[in-house]
Amino acid sequence: MTKFYNVVTRKTISKENSDKHIYHKVGVVKVTENGGWFLQLYHQPDTDYMIFANHNENLPVIDFGAHEVE
Repeated sequence: MTKFYNVVTRKTISKENSDKHIYHKVGVVKVTENGGWFLQLYHQPDTDYMIFANHNENLPVIDFGAHEVE
């Protein structure tokens, strides 16, 4: 089952005796059944970011072929 996690920013408003936190939802992280992690930010629509585990191995190389921008 695909899972979704909220991505938020937090603003802290300091008052005399306490702090108030305000959270703004700025996107979602989607975790697919196949183990893929994707980040979608609302201020950049139609753009999915892929999230990889931090390993000492090199990240995969994407071959754009004839569509590569020079």
